[in-house]
Amino acid sequence: MTADVRRRMIEQRKETTERKERLWCKDNWLLFDVFRVPVEALLLNVDNRRFTAERRLMEEKLGHSLDPENAADDEVSIISILLDTSLDVDGNRVVGQSSKDYEGLRADWQRRKQERPFWIRPDGTVRNGNRRLAMLKRLRGEGGLDGTEWVDVIILDPSAINEHDLFEMEQREQLTEDFKVRYTDINLLLALRDAAISRNIDWADAEAIERVAAELQHVAGGDRAYAVIQLQAIRYMDAYLEDSNASGEYQKLLRQVERFRDVGKVMSTVESEYPDDAADMLRLTFAMIRSGMPHDDIRSIRKMFIEDRQRYEQLLQGIEGEEQSWHPPADSRLADPNLAGDAESCEAEVDENNAEPPGPVVPNYPASKVKTRITNAIDGFRAASSLATTSDVASTLEQVVNRLNALSSDSETLENALRGENSDEVRRLIEQVIAWTRGIEQLLRSE
Repeated sequence: MTADVRRRMIEQRKETTERKERLWCKDNWLLFDVFRVPVEALLLNVDNRRFTAERRLMEEKLGHSLDPENAADDEVSIISILLDTSLDVDGNRVVGQSSKDYEGLRADWQRRKQERPFWIRPDGTVRNGNRRLAMLKRLRGEGGLDGTEWVDVIILDPSAINEHDLFEMEQREQLTEDFKVRYTDINLLLALRDAAISRNIDWADAEAIERVAAELQHVAGGDRAYAVIQLQAIRYMDAYLEDSNASGEYQKLLRQVERFRDVGKVMSTVESEYPDDAADMLRLTFAMIRSGMPHDDIRSIRKMFIEDRQRYEQLLQGIEGEEQSWHPPADSRLADPNLAGDAESCEAEVDENNAEPPGPVVPNYPASKVKTRITNAIDGFRAASSLATTSDVASTLEQVVNRLNALSSDSETLENALRGENSDEVRRLIEQVIAWTRGIEQLLRSE
């Protein structure tokens, strides 16, 4: 059905309800008439910011842009992106597993029907309410609704509400509703990014970020500091993608928001207080993301940088050595994230009951070696920081003994390590252990 056909159907068949909806628009509360229109006259908005990253990822896998207006398979794909988890491509369609959110949305609709009207353009394109429309279209396909299903809508005419006005309305409605609840959703950050750009943000200027955060704090529960954190996360997502020769490919960073939030926090401190060290710190934090380090360890690096500069510098040199033979080719792409098998959400939040998602997959990157160096440096830093009492010393020595005993009990593994590709590194570390024991032996004799 073309836009003109939908426009005529809405104009001819819409019914007044004698209701009005109060919305914030053009810096004021305005009243909008509510109409009833048939579901068949409505079109899912393919440019909906609530699923930008997932759509781009699936379009990349399908090999074409989704066009629900002209292709039935594409409409089914958009419905799946909006409603399902564990997304993947099967032939010419996106498929997935019904999410708990969808099941709850369907049950609520069947019990209470429609709570708030959709926002639509005169041609039927839905600007707010796409998940509910997707649910209705799926139910119609399953025979759960008949062809006479009608819904409440507000018709936003471009002559009265232009795209800038509507953009502002969508930001306030969608971000304010969801931002504090789903703060790890990359699509919400992308919507915030658009809002910041519309306010002429200078990403390299801390004062400009503060200014825009103040203007957008209404989408972060009135918390300007929280808005700054989100803007900094966006800034370093962009920097990481540019550094990976993948500018703008946000779909590659699904489920990575929490890591970039902490990169932003670390870099804010370093840039303001230690500007000469900012480039090295950014390189190190990007290495941590490429090797899949959890976000808590990114915070630890800032602490190590401030409290144990020698260990930090050694780590930088070690990472530089591991990365020496790796360079992202100009024609390479970050690997697509694997959304299949993600039981609940492609944007799972990070908390104590939910393991952190793996990091982005970077082709040919020495992730295992880099991760080992970073893990060992953080472990050593934490161990050194905890030595406050004699009992702490005893505990640390017990851990050392246990690990050395584990190595000595498996002589074959140790012998293989001494003959393997990292044999020089293994020998160097064993020599350090021997030198340490000799020094301690002298200390014991002096006692």
